[in-house]
Amino acid sequence: MSEAAKPSESNGTPSNISEFLLAQKSAYLRAVAEGVHKDIWTISMGNEAGDLDSLASAIAYAWYATCYLGQPTVPLLQTPRADLSLRAENLYALEFSGVDAAHLLTGDELPADTSPAGKYVLLDHNALTGRFAEDENACVVAIVDHHADEERHPEASPRIVESPTGSCSSLIGRHIQKEWEAGMSRPVARLLLCAVLIDTGGLKAGGKAEVTDRKVAPFLLERAELVSPGAGTIEDVHDVKEARELTRILTTRKSSVGLLSPRDLLRRDYKEYRFVPAWTAEGSLLVGLASVPRSIEAITGGDQKGQQELAAACAAWVKERGLDMLGVLTSWKDEKKGGRKGKHRRETLWVVRDDEEMSSRLWKGLEGSAELELERKKSGIEEAGGQDLKMRMYEQGDGQATRKVIAPLVRAIIEIK
Repeated sequence: MSEAAKPSESNGTPSNISEFLLAQKSAYLRAVAEGVHKDIWTISMGNEAGDLDSLASAIAYAWYATCYLGQPTVPLLQTPRADLSLRAENLYALEFSGVDAAHLLTGDELPADTSPAGKYVLLDHNALTGRFAEDENACVVAIVDHHADEERHPEASPRIVESPTGSCSSLIGRHIQKEWEAGMSRPVARLLLCAVLIDTGGLKAGGKAEVTDRKVAPFLLERAELVSPGAGTIEDVHDVKEARELTRILTTRKSSVGLLSPRDLLRRDYKEYRFVPAWTAEGSLLVGLASVPRSIEAITGGDQKGQQELAAACAAWVKERGLDMLGVLTSWKDEKKGGRKGKHRRETLWVVRDDEEMSSRLWKGLEGSAELELERKKSGIEEAGGQDLKMRMYEQGDGQATRKVIAPLVRAIIEIK
């Protein structure tokens, strides 16, 4: 093995996280080229949607595992490099934390014909997916997640799956605080804090923040150096003006998607799931769920041309990804009226391959869900699907039910007899 393929050695903790990431990426790719990567390297990765929580968690855990545990670990962002620009909030958080995005390892930089690693750490998800799940020799050595437990990879240690928790980054922050408090550097703390703030709405009371989020946030805020050392004990991060301003910036960046095409909106925050249908002994179904921070009306402009363009983009995405069904999960806030804050709204658009059994089960299961409180919403987009696809649109009564709720529901609809 060449010297270039060996993990970088440092005395203590590296001072520059961006240089650390570049060194890890370069050494890992050299090891891949020499065919020795499985013997040395562990990949830490968030889920395939590539949101800020996944990104921050992967980087922070790689830092911890390499510098504290002595396990050479490279963080992987599963999305292609070209998709980095689709998430303005990620780019801001990286810049705010002193990380050059060019130093990140992205999914399209992995050779397609090799197994990327022998060992994996799963962050913000708890089961291998996609190409990684196809590797029979893959070993998951650690899991930290806040989604519903799929009960896979029991050998992982630590195996931390705690739901509900607002942000996986809170669990990462707590773990590092407990195991290696001195190693929580300013850049790592800033990345994790950004993820926690955007996932929990700035830790606002009555929002998505849970006990763990609220306990860890003051520690991250202190280590991120957003408040002066003499600021005293912080009980509620939401009361800190610097945290509120950071939340505002991140939320604004996340919502700035008005110039994205329908196709870009579909792939910006996208996950795939493979489920085994209960009504047949043959094969499995591939389901895609795209989270979109705009209403269907805003995307289409409310006219026939816009509806046809969105329908065409959905149909093309279904074909490109080989999907059996696609769920477009929209979320937005109504405009303020009379000084009152706008209400958080959600709707779902479903695009299903023309299979009577599959579509009828899906419609029945969705419409019977007490969790989602769906109400059929007639739209011209339903007629734009063509003969090969069926489309239905619903207004969602529960404005808090995200993909974390919808994915397990769809799984139950498909897999339970």
